[in-house]
Amino acid sequence: MMSFDFPTDSDSTGDPLSYFSDRGEDYEKYRPIYPASAIDTILSGLGSPTQITAVDVGAGTGIGARLLADRGVRVVAIEPNEDMRTAATPHPGVEFLAGTAEQISLNNASVDLVTSFQAFHWFDFDKSLQEFCRVLKSGGHLALTWSLWDQDDLVSKEYTRLVFEASQDREHQSPSGMQRKSWFDSIRYQLFWQGLWLPYFTHLQRHEFVSSQSLDFSGLVGLARSQGFTPSGGKDLEKLIAELAGFHQRFCDSQNSVQLIYRTRLYVAISS
Repeated sequence: MMSFDFPTDSDSTGDPLSYFSDRGEDYEKYRPIYPASAIDTILSGLGSPTQITAVDVGAGTGIGARLLADRGVRVVAIEPNEDMRTAATPHPGVEFLAGTAEQISLNNASVDLVTSFQAFHWFDFDKSLQEFCRVLKSGGHLALTWSLWDQDDLVSKEYTRLVFEASQDREHQSPSGMQRKSWFDSIRYQLFWQGLWLPYFTHLQRHEFVSSQSLDFSGLVGLARSQGFTPSGGKDLEKLIAELAGFHQRFCDSQNSVQLIYRTRLYVAISS
């Protein structure tokens, strides 16, 4: 989660369909929720939430989908990874389906809103956007969201360093060393990340929100383990846990918790 670079979990060399296998429980328990103000912005201009049908693509364990459903939105959550779907907390307003961003099993012009929380960087850039346009009604909205550890905050920056240095993929060990063989390197991605351009959509806007997450030592370890690239066991995991113990000791407050700061970057656009 790099506020100045690319979104987390962005190793394009891994298989996105299995990247988070065996990570679902930690993902569900320790990943942060998105700020209420971000959800407000996503729903702005769409009318009554109870009249909205949304598809949340790359839904993971449904963290973002449930936030929408809490407002009354009917959400179809598309997630290819069975472990993530199994770990999801059930919600009466969320229906999970197996599927991918490039092949959504919904009818043409059937939804008012397409969302993707912390996942769009996994998708085929053009094919997924074309599929989003297909399922969206005319004038429907797209919302792409990432929560990034704030690199202007000393504590969050140090946590980022520890997590990335523990990576099993050495290309994850620093922002400058992350895998660059996907669309992340392209000019079109840079234009999108600046909020200037997105094909097939109009009225692209970028918003940013600040939030925090307080975690005890177990939470710090669980959040690290929820990242697809960190060690899942063995000496590498033991080393990371030991380093996080020292990190916790240095930065915990009187409640024995460490506060991480997030910058949530949200992009909204309208189907053309």
